[in-house]
Amino acid sequence: MTSIKYGSLRVNHLQNSSGLFVGTNVQKGRKSETFINEGFGAIKGKQNKIKGNVGAVEKSF
Repeated sequence: MTSIKYGSLRVNHLQNSSGLFVGTNVQKGRKSETFINEGFGAIKGKQNKIKGNVGAVEKSF
């Protein structure tokens, strides 16, 4: 088993999928999922054209 020892530890921020575990512990069944749909954006400039553009997002389980 891995042992890590610190003289001190300061946590400024925990994100949604983060966890802070102290002592002897076992994490079971932890799961984090993020899903982001992003758009195509904008087309700028002279004579620029987009035709038949298709976007698809596939979510796998």
